[in-house]
Amino acid sequence: MNANEEASAMRNAANMESQQQQQQRQAEMQQQKEAMEERRRVAVRSMMEPEALERLNRIGLVKPEKQRAVENLIIQSAQSGRLQQRIDEGTLVELLEHVEKQNGSASNIKFARKAFDDDDDSDIDLDNLE
Repeated sequence: MNANEEASAMRNAANMESQQQQQQRQAEMQQQKEAMEERRRVAVRSMMEPEALERLNRIGLVKPEKQRAVENLIIQSAQSGRLQQRIDEGTLVELLEHVEKQNGSASNIKFARKAFDDDDDSDIDLDNLE
């Protein structure tokens, strides 16, 4: 093996080692992120009644950002000592309304109805048929 081949082999080995270290760091970061999310879920679950938690999870299926905002609000309330009891459905509704006011995104449902076509030209004058 000549000097160029040795240098190339050493660079390849160094690149592979660097890639392995980077993959290992990414895996560690992913594990830390998953552990944080699990702690978050456990904390929120412990602060909510089962019915309210189920309702929040159903909301999360449709609007995950709203679920996340409510969870953040619950955690902040608990950390600041404002949370005196477990959250029931009524309190959850209040929190949802609070989040909607903060975001300014009230859910509006608009119905598109078919217009009624009232064209007098096509009507038959039944009074003058005698």
